[in-house]
Amino acid sequence: MTDAATLEAIRRVEETPLNELVNVSVEDVQTQMDALLSPENDSRSFYHRWETQQWAVSDLDFEQDKRDWANIPAPIQSTLKTTMTLFFIGEQIVTDTLAPVLHAAPSEDERIFLATQVADEARHAVFFDRYFEAVLAHEGGIHEAMVNFGPAARKGYQEIFYKALPDAIDRCRLDPKDPVAFVEAVVVYHLIIEGYLALGGQRNTLRLLRRVGILPGFVSGFTAVARDESRHIGFGVLTLRRRVLENPEMGRVIARKIQELLPAAVSVVVGPDEKLPFTDASEVPETFRLNPLEAREFAVDSLTKRLRAAELSEGAVQDVARRMYELYDQYWAEYEQNHGVQHPVRWWQEQAQAAPA
Repeated sequence: MTDAATLEAIRRVEETPLNELVNVSVEDVQTQMDALLSPENDSRSFYHRWETQQWAVSDLDFEQDKRDWANIPAPIQSTLKTTMTLFFIGEQIVTDTLAPVLHAAPSEDERIFLATQVADEARHAVFFDRYFEAVLAHEGGIHEAMVNFGPAARKGYQEIFYKALPDAIDRCRLDPKDPVAFVEAVVVYHLIIEGYLALGGQRNTLRLLRRVGILPGFVSGFTAVARDESRHIGFGVLTLRRRVLENPEMGRVIARKIQELLPAAVSVVVGPDEKLPFTDASEVPETFRLNPLEAREFAVDSLTKRLRAAELSEGAVQDVARRMYELYDQYWAEYEQNHGVQHPVRWWQEQAQAAPA
């Protein structure tokens, strides 16, 4: 039975209008996302949420964000800009490429929901486009963002968005009746890109901005984006669960694809090839600090929770968890080899070791 506090958190996320989403915590969004993993939800309920949770980018006010942005310390500003750019480019890419997956979906209710997701992704791209122009004083749209900010230079980002994603899309496009192609495309889109990369980035960014109390227009819009993607992720888990229950071999297909993508995906998060603007977390003002150890725990728990909801075997889920821990450690060490400085995670590890039991 769901307790009253959980039900109230879900209600806040699902019913709060856009101009009040700045007051909704990302923890509430996560509670709602987890609730959408329940087998009681079906594609019709996800579609209904889409109808009732519409929002318009043009309704967001960015005037306070302009003032706040000018006062953010330069290293934090640089880190935020990189995160925003990764999202901007990613939203545009998935907007441009989702249609073949819609066409390949085996059932009509899945095709209908995926049509709503295409509309959502386009709105997200417009949100970042407007924010970059209004607050970051960046003109030229997505093309200039890719040229000037260059986060796509990250090796892992290239492998996910410019290789794994196009390859999965091409398989769906060339043979829309291939069930393995469809399942692998959903793994790339809904589990890796949205359920791991986007979910972790949203959580870190929204927690930081709410704690500091800045960029209210971005927080409102980005919370609306997270609410949209909670539907997408829940639908992806539903779709994969259907395939596994129909054919248990699909569980092994999902596990293999996740394992194949994990090295590139974790590399996107850690970014071992991109030097951070600070070398010690103690250099960062306390209110702006994000604990990468805690973020890793959340990421592992979040992804494995969704794999269990998709009916993967516990052995396969534990294999994914072990691999994720290994890859974070590997890429933190690789960062240090690449740049000749300690990764800021070492400061957090020292604090954890020094803390009383």
